[in-house]
Amino acid sequence: TGALYGLITMLLKSISDFSPDDIIAARDLPGPTFRDKMFDAYKGTRAEIDEPLVDQLKKAPRLLEAFGVPVYSAEGFEADDVIGTIAEHVKNEVDVIIATGDADMFQLVDKERVQVFHLRQGINDVVLYGDERVRERYGFGPEHVIDYKGIRGDASDNIPGVPGVGEGSATKLIEGLGSLEDIYEAIEKSGVEKVAKEVGVQKRYVQLVADNKDKASFSRELATIKRDAPINFELPKVEWSIAEHIDAIDTVCDEFEFR
Repeated sequence: TGALYGLITMLLKSISDFSPDDIIAARDLPGPTFRDKMFDAYKGTRAEIDEPLVDQLKKAPRLLEAFGVPVYSAEGFEADDVIGTIAEHVKNEVDVIIATGDADMFQLVDKERVQVFHLRQGINDVVLYGDERVRERYGFGPEHVIDYKGIRGDASDNIPGVPGVGEGSATKLIEGLGSLEDIYEAIEKSGVEKVAKEVGVQKRYVQLVADNKDKASFSRELATIKRDAPINFELPKVEWSIAEHIDAIDTVCDEFEFR
């Protein structure tokens, strides 16, 4: 029950820290997503999930139901895309906090309207990321997280990026020039050598970026969280309150032997 205990602990911490008016959850569905169709090797380096963990994940909706948390999903899309869609839909009406251990979500940060409550190592190491904290972490804003992944790739999702170009070079290119479009425009206009000098990156790394435009663009597309997944979502008409769900929470905690 370790994963379920982690879920309930994160829920309780989020409730305690933020006193949310509404709580929404998203989950992946079985089967391929549009990213799998784009790239056969997407997430291909991940080990298979152990059966005991699969059994726990099947029980997660039972726990969320006890808390009165609706769960959304969309066939052919990941939970990330569902969260991105909901955040985009409601961010002009309410402040949004996304509770997650997935750094991909930093691309959704929008000043203080959409922030990410990021679980790093454990429940005592959780950091709230707004626009400024994303800049502190990466050296650029949330809008360029996908450009960074386009160049750097993402080993956890098996997104290739530009072969041979590392974190430092990707960061300097984006800090100095901006988006992939801006980077390739600068290379076309000024040449590899001049761009390398301007941003402080070795010429060979800029050349690799120049030679792999298609891979960078494709990797960015893979890494981009969709904000138009096909779900029907409206904010709940009644504000969420833990008091409404105490008995159900007690029951599910007894069931899983959580004290």
